[in-house]
Amino acid sequence: MSLTLVTRLLLFLLLAIPAAIAGGHYGPQLADYLSQARVSTAQEARFESRAIVYRLESDRVTTFAFSQPVQLFKLIVHPTVGEADRVRTEGFVYGFRVRLIDGDDAQLAQHDIHFHAKSPDEVFASGTRWRFFRNRSELIAAQDSIEIASEARVARIELAALPSDRGVNGIDVRVYERRPVLGQQAIANFRRLSKDEQQALAGANVFPSDMLTSDEMNNIALNQWRPVGPVGIAGSDYVLHVVYEGLRPAAEREQGE
Repeated sequence: MSLTLVTRLLLFLLLAIPAAIAGGHYGPQLADYLSQARVSTAQEARFESRAIVYRLESDRVTTFAFSQPVQLFKLIVHPTVGEADRVRTEGFVYGFRVRLIDGDDAQLAQHDIHFHAKSPDEVFASGTRWRFFRNRSELIAAQDSIEIASEARVARIELAALPSDRGVNGIDVRVYERRPVLGQQAIANFRRLSKDEQQALAGANVFPSDMLTSDEMNNIALNQWRPVGPVGIAGSDYVLHVVYEGLRPAAEREQGE
C-alpha cells in the first residue's frame, strides 16, 4: 500500500465520521421537515376546478361572438380587490356595460349592470368554497351571475367596465351560450355522456341520473351552457387570467365556524 493511498483513506475517514454523526442527529428532523413541507404544499395547491376569466377594461371593449345568433346568454362575473380591502364590511359596488349587436352590426340594446359584492374574507368565512389566483396578489370577492334575454337574435356582445367603488382593482367575466341541441338529440347527447358527467349534470335533481325520466334528461341537456371566448388576440385585444376553485381547508373551515 502506497503512502498516498493511506493518506487518502485517512482523509476519507476524517470527513465521513462527522457526516455520519450529523446525519444521525439531524436526519430525523430533516425528514420530518420535508414531510411536513410536502403536505403543506399539497394542501395549499389543492383545487377542484379552474376556469379562464377575462378582465374588463373601461377604455376598451372586449367582444364575444356567439357560435350562432342567440336570444339568451349568461354572464358570470366577479370583482377583485387588494389585500388592504379584504375585510371591508360594506363590500363593493361594481359595474359593467354590455352592448348587444346583431348580425348586421346594428346595436339591439345596451345595459349598464351593477352588483354588490361582499368582502373576500366575509365570503370565505361564510362558505365552504373559495376562489383564488395562484400567481396574482388580487383577492376575489363574491361571484355573481346574470342571464340576459333579447327578442332579437344577438350575434355578439361588447363588454366594458364601468366606474366602481374604491378598492376594486378589476372585473373579470365569463360568457356562456346554450348548447345548440334540438328535440330528441338532447336525450341522445345526455345518454352518450359518461356516468360521472351525467351525475354532475343531474346534481340538482332528487333522483340519481339513472332514475331520470326522458323529460328530465331532455331538460338537463337543453339547459347545458358552454363558454364563449373573446374575439382577437390574447394580450393585445383582451387579457385573461386563470381562477382556481376548491374547498376550504378543514382547519381554516373549523376556525371560521
